Amino acid sequence: MKRPAKQPSHDARTEKANYPPSDYGRIVRSDGSTQWWVRSSNGSWIALRHQRVMENDNGSITLLLLRADHVTE
Repeated sequence: MKRPAKQPSHDARTEKANYPPSDYGRIVRSDGSTQWWVRSSNGSWIALRHQRVMENDNGSITLLLLRADHVTE
């Protein structure tokens, strides 16, 4: 029996995360694609899996994160 897909709940929302210049970096590849990296709270670097990055006038970046707490089957 197949379960019906759950509708997004109130917990599914867009969130923002801001990173100052010292806590992010990017690599522009020869094909023109960009890979963004951010520093985690423990100091390690994490490659971003999406490209929703907005560069701000003050040198920081803002990431747009979609948090979906629902499951579809």
